Amino acid sequence: MGTTFKTSLLVTAIFVGLSANSSSAQDVIDARIPFAFMVGSKEFSAGRYQFTTSEKVLTIRGRDNDAGMFTMTNPAGGRDPQGDDPVLVFNRYEKTYRLAEIWNSEDQGSSLVMRHHRKSPWSVASNKDRVLITPIGANDAK
Repeated sequence: MGTTFKTSLLVTAIFVGLSANSSSAQDVIDARIPFAFMVGSKEFSAGRYQFTTSEKVLTIRGRDNDAGMFTMTNPAGGRDPQGDDPVLVFNRYEKTYRLAEIWNSEDQGSSLVMRHHRKSPWSVASNKDRVLITPIGANDAK
């Protein structure tokens, strides 16, 4: 009986430790997106969303709707376009906006994994076609 209790206690401690590590590795950005946007082949309407990055996975959850998805990410190259502030980067392709990057700090960001086809229907966006969205409440503190 004592061995079973000690084993259960050890397993519980390991589980709690792993949960603490994984929750601290998550970054959450709440943002109001003023336009419809695409992630992969899924379209999201304008509204409030929660973007959570953990390891190499991005989770999107709609706050005004039931939209949501998971997708894989890669580390982003370069620097955060907003300095050290969290930001979402959307690329505009004619009338379509695509989520391209999520930055949590100056040097820690994620870029979305995109399948590249030989004949892409989208032209390459220039810097003027990049739209930056800051989290809800980010500007309130300044």
